[in-house]
Amino acid sequence: MKRLGFLSILFTLVLACQKDYNKTKQPYKLIPTETSAIIQVNELNDFVTSIENNDVLSGLYNKELKNASLFLNQLNTTQQVYISFTDSNYLILTENDSTLFVLDSIKNITSTTLVDLNIEKTEINNNIIYHKIIGNTFAGSNDLELLKTLNTDNENTELSNLIETTDKKSVASILFKPEATNYSKLLFSDVINKAGRNFTVLDFDYSEKGLNYNGILTSKDSSANHLDSFKNTVPQKTNSPFIAPYNTSSLVSITYDNFSVFNKNNYHLKDSLVDVSETFLNFTDEIALIDDVLVLHSLDPNLIIESIEDKSISESFRDIDIYEFGQPDFFETNLIPFITFENANFFSVFENFIVFSSASETLKSILTDALNNNTLANSDAFLSISEKLSDEASLFIFKDSEKLSTVLDQTMNGYNANAVQFIREDNYTHINGIIQKFKKRAASNSVAETFTTPLEAALLTAPQAVKNHVSKAHDIVVQDVNNMLYLISSSGNILWNKQLQGQILGPVEQIDMYKNGRLQLAFTTPNQLYILDRNGNDVSPFPLKFNDAITQPLSVFDYDKRKDYRLLVTQGKNLLMYNAKGQSIGGFNYKNNDSQISSQPKHFRIGSKDYIVFGAGENLKILNRQGDSRINVKDKIRFSDNDLYLYQNKFTTTNTLGQLIQVDTKGNLSTKNLNLTDKHKIATTSKTLVSLRENRLIIKSRTIDLDYGDYTEPRIFYLNDKIYVTTTDLQSKKVYLFDSQAKSIPNFPVFGTSAAVLEKLDNDSGLELITQSDDKTLIVYKLH
Repeated sequence: MKRLGFLSILFTLVLACQKDYNKTKQPYKLIPTETSAIIQVNELNDFVTSIENNDVLSGLYNKELKNASLFLNQLNTTQQVYISFTDSNYLILTENDSTLFVLDSIKNITSTTLVDLNIEKTEINNNIIYHKIIGNTFAGSNDLELLKTLNTDNENTELSNLIETTDKKSVASILFKPEATNYSKLLFSDVINKAGRNFTVLDFDYSEKGLNYNGILTSKDSSANHLDSFKNTVPQKTNSPFIAPYNTSSLVSITYDNFSVFNKNNYHLKDSLVDVSETFLNFTDEIALIDDVLVLHSLDPNLIIESIEDKSISESFRDIDIYEFGQPDFFETNLIPFITFENANFFSVFENFIVFSSASETLKSILTDALNNNTLANSDAFLSISEKLSDEASLFIFKDSEKLSTVLDQTMNGYNANAVQFIREDNYTHINGIIQKFKKRAASNSVAETFTTPLEAALLTAPQAVKNHVSKAHDIVVQDVNNMLYLISSSGNILWNKQLQGQILGPVEQIDMYKNGRLQLAFTTPNQLYILDRNGNDVSPFPLKFNDAITQPLSVFDYDKRKDYRLLVTQGKNLLMYNAKGQSIGGFNYKNNDSQISSQPKHFRIGSKDYIVFGAGENLKILNRQGDSRINVKDKIRFSDNDLYLYQNKFTTTNTLGQLIQVDTKGNLSTKNLNLTDKHKIATTSKTLVSLRENRLIIKSRTIDLDYGDYTEPRIFYLNDKIYVTTTDLQSKKVYLFDSQAKSIPNFPVFGTSAAVLEKLDNDSGLELITQSDDKTLIVYKLH
């Protein structure tokens, strides 16, 4: 990175003021005074191509320019081309020569001469342009009146001087006033867009990945130019990305070497502001709004803490004090128009940062990310643009793809890091911007975000992978709070959604009811048993409707692996058995003994015998296929909330004391102290036991001490001949992934807000981890 200077710009401006009336007038000197925007094209072919092929510019170019591009395509020149806009009209200016606009080579064209006006009228595919030669300049416009009044005596010298400062080596440059709203979007700020009626000048370089631009902003109207707040201050390093979470959506930062000077300038520009000349802000050199938190940066944060009198310690989080702030509306008006922040109820100190937030939980999340270096500055997307940014900036604005889409009013998926810097020096403000698409390159042992899929409402259930019998890979099912069920492809596309009459109980099962290789989805809601085909359609005679509530997830049994499915529905104390045609199985009779069934019935096979196992009251029920008791377990069990498993060929669960409970096939019960608390979670395979209590995860006999948090139950996945274990800290929004030796998989944890699923979604090498990025968005990571 390097410091951007202005000596060359100022030198050019001085030379530009020295007119030589003996020279032939340049085409841009014919631009009308009332023009609101001018595009100077230095590389015509590249520019025309970008109108359609560059995501950023194709959305910014207005309709008039897209119409003008039809005629720009017909120009044959290596000279600069100037396109100016006045209201809805455009004007094209460039140096004329005999091969510039050869009509004979153009198809679908008619041309006539307006003899009295010495103007040509040309029509190409129903689009009309009027054009003529003035001196050595070709002038063309869609507005005949504009062309008739064009002359060489009404030069806008100030505009001409600015045009002469542009970089002729760039593909194009744009000069615009605030009312040229499309181009003003590139400044990322309405505050800057309203800064007077003077021109902003930007030089463009662009590629398929995006757009780089830099230039200057000028304004003589100090009352309208808010950037004059930085007058007589020195831009400082922008430090806030080092505290901002790596998934930050929006960041606005202001820096200065002297807050008193900045505040005095700002106070005079907006005399309605409260004067905060004597304040703890005097010890800062940067203030930033990062999504829903406000951050101060100081070389000595202790001075700030000492200066804040109205505070009290609320709690401590990982040895960091969290304070309650007695002036929550302090930042509401005194930093307008750049920053406004309400409800600064809490604050905390981390290194050289003081972070304010409306909620202590938000502070904890910020601190957790900072402690683990999960910050914006360390994110791959931000690092991809950092070399093109200046070290210092008076005003720095960052947007992710979602916020950029809002700014540009168009969808900008994949543009994950975008920034504009405003660097005040002397009487000019230099602008440096970058909008760039970023896709992390996959590397060995890397974890890359593959896609995110937003849904219309918050997710009700954690995502689940289901087999795709067509692709031989997997899709994703999930349900939202409106009871809408979604099937999402391995590339993130929503294949269909279906309205259900209630929340799905437990996981979605899959069956091949026609024994033809085509799979259906099977599940229950509180009052219905559903079977859906690949396209989300009900399979007759389903759904089956029940008057009494279904109280446990659907159990699907395939005793002999012959696809003769049994569908077991639990209703309180009773069990109902159906076949895949929805017919009741009369040979199944379970006598409930008046005990509520407390866990999902599961089927296990040991040797040649089948066992249907579940908890009922304080009894472990072990049935045969007919629903009769196969094993009588005399000992009582106070069941925990954990499922039943087959571990070491024994029926296994835990009790409320955190003890491991195992019952063998003779009904003998044994207990083992796992040193678990009453709030614990377990999962097993036939040979692997995983337990979690508070922040301690134990895989087999190996213990991992995690950060304190709110963890989901551990999940075990057996893929590619290897065991993986996942759990998600809902507090810090991190998904952890370990192998059977309790070693963390490289580049984990990753960001996630729900329990995660590990699966092979597509037919490529590598696995995918499926979780949520927020309450409405699914996120998938690829493990390489």
